Amino acid sequence: MTLSELATRFPKWEISDGPGGGWYAVRRALISTSSRKSSGLSNVRCGNTLDELARHLEEEAQLEARAVARLRNAR
Repeated sequence: MTLSELATRFPKWEISDGPGGGWYAVRRALISTSSRKSSGLSNVRCGNTLDELARHLEEEAQLEARAVARLRNAR
């Protein structure tokens, strides 16, 4: 996985290399504290490699999809 591929696959995230090694991603639109607590979502995800970061961002996307589904069902 390249940085370009990762950025294309996860456009909601700003991805950077870490100062001490590894990689991190920060949401472009941060999620409120109350929403994070109720959904388990994060504003920052990290990985030692781009592949590991991709797995973490995929986990985050799945959590986000579940949270959206719960909101729709609650209406």
